[in-house]
Amino acid sequence: MTAVARHHYPLLPVSLLLRHRFDSLSLAPKVSIPLLCIAATHDQVVPIEHARRLYDAWSGPKRWLQVAGSHNNTDDQPEYWPAIEAFLAGH
Repeated sequence: MTAVARHHYPLLPVSLLLRHRFDSLSLAPKVSIPLLCIAATHDQVVPIEHARRLYDAWSGPKRWLQVAGSHNNTDDQPEYWPAIEAFLAGH
């Protein structure tokens, strides 16, 4: 959360302002459950490089799906729902 906030507000001391850090990146290596990571190429909320870092740190089985679009229209992409269905069917 801190890294994403710094991306959006580079001039603010976000690490001092955030009460809850939601540090998923430090927890990801401890998680072994399956992950389907769907990342939008032009995500204005969570930049794709942040999603990729979290995905790379994940220790469980994982699948990366990069779709065109932005944060709020990933479910409009034709590969979105089939990927979720296949992921759920496999787990």
